[in-house]
Amino acid sequence: MRNNRIEIIRPIHGKVTADGKISEPDIHWILEKWLERHPETTNRRQDIRVITGQWTTDDGLKTEIRHASIVTGDDVAHYDAAQDADLYEYYLAEDRYFDD
Repeated sequence: MRNNRIEIIRPIHGKVTADGKISEPDIHWILEKWLERHPETTNRRQDIRVITGQWTTDDGLKTEIRHASIVTGDDVAHYDAAQDADLYEYYLAEDRYFDD
């Protein structure tokens, strides 16, 4: 059930760098940095879920798309994933792919 979870890492995916190589985001590093910023959630690692899927970008790159959520609680009740987007902004997926 999605409504009892809060998104903590917005959808991210691999990108082609300026030199033509593929750069995939390290979701585990991002989560570790996120936990450092939010020590009140450290004892809730088991409540974090990373969702991964296959994706092909508009430029034909086959990559994995990933995002993470945590079970809702008082410690994240008013959390907005945009406040920590600097941890992964290079890898953000375009919003048009996630319209409801």
